Amino acid sequence: MKKSFPYIPPASTSELVYTDGEIMDEAVEAFENHDYVKSLHLLIDALDGDFRERYGNSDGTSFSIPHGSIVVNIYIKPEALHISADFLRLPEKGRVAMLRQIAEMNIENLMLARFVKDGDYLKMEYSCPITDTHPHKIHSIIHNICAVGDKYDDELCTRFNAERCYTPKVEPFTEEQVDNVYKNLRTVGHLALDAAAEYCSQRRYIYAWTIISGAIYQFCFFANPQGQLINEIEKAIDAMHDERPLEELISRGTNFLNKLLGMSKKELAKDLYSVEMMVSLKRFASLQSVQEDFESLHDDTCEAMEKRDFDQVVVRIFFSFYQLLFENNIPLLLEYHIITALRESADLPIKEAAEILNNALDKIIEGDIESQDEEDENEDDEAEDEETLAQAHANVVAAHQKLAEAMSGEKIAEIQRQMDEALKAGNVAEYMRLATELQMLMLSSLGS
Repeated sequence: MKKSFPYIPPASTSELVYTDGEIMDEAVEAFENHDYVKSLHLLIDALDGDFRERYGNSDGTSFSIPHGSIVVNIYIKPEALHISADFLRLPEKGRVAMLRQIAEMNIENLMLARFVKDGDYLKMEYSCPITDTHPHKIHSIIHNICAVGDKYDDELCTRFNAERCYTPKVEPFTEEQVDNVYKNLRTVGHLALDAAAEYCSQRRYIYAWTIISGAIYQFCFFANPQGQLINEIEKAIDAMHDERPLEELISRGTNFLNKLLGMSKKELAKDLYSVEMMVSLKRFASLQSVQEDFESLHDDTCEAMEKRDFDQVVVRIFFSFYQLLFENNIPLLLEYHIITALRESADLPIKEAAEILNNALDKIIEGDIESQDEEDENEDDEAEDEETLAQAHANVVAAHQKLAEAMSGEKIAEIQRQMDEALKAGNVAEYMRLATELQMLMLSSLGS
């Protein structure tokens, strides 16, 4: 590979979806002061400041907020919170097979919410006492419902001819935008295939694997595909990370790139659109977490620069930057720093591109970018800790759902109540102790 890849800006500048950390902190404070309705209102404000006015009733107790092809309904009552989302209408044929998959998804994909069959319709539901509505816990539940609805509706409609309960409000790409995506896909795809073939001929298989993976991530960056196409892309990415010989993984990636290149403009356009989103489905990655993830990469690329292995520097940083942009929401200044480096290094001889990219990586590791002040970063870390605790709580409940019948209902309810209290207090040590106790009691009951 003699030159670096071109930089291609996103085809659509759709509005950024993110959760406001400062308002989330206010929601947590209101919850700790036992002002649960205010806490839930602030949580909705943190998702979008217009949501309550646009999608709520006059007394602020009922909200119906669209996310892709589902609508998330939030009902606030004096004693309880209820969240639901209509999902799909069951087909006449293939109903049993689809319900079988839904049963698996109930355990493997949903956390505290559950699929419920209502006649011919499926919905996701979650309810809890108003005193158990910690903002980060409820945010995690909403995120999980949106992620499942967004990921599996297209797949189930395609496989079983199920019907959506809600027609999403989409804004299709313009003809010019589709033309640009179609043209740029061919540019990036053929460059990647040619470079991978060259690296394979040199038996530098890891370089070939990395450049193909990076090209797929770059396509997602500039095209932002939706619908079934993004599901197929995620499956292709997962398949390229299997524990198989590199030659086989390269073949899988090559086949998938050729499949993308074989799509007609009309086929591609079906999954190129902007759609209303309630929450971002990407996880947030702080500057500190990015620094930690990139530390090993930085060591390797610095050593490669000393050895004048500029191909390794360009290929690996190219891959890592686009993977980061695909998988995460990152601080805007960090995103600007990375995109600037990709743009400035584009279409340059490999040595020049390597110097620009490695210098950009140096600055990230050193924190030499205009980042948020230390206080803001500490607040972000605290929020991440609480979300991690909420996720752990959800996973434990889901994993033990089937085992609950093996022991006294009163005993399990008491332990789960104590776990909820530990969750609300942010007491990680007590939470994990109770989780272990719950697991041991269940296993003991099963063995008796």
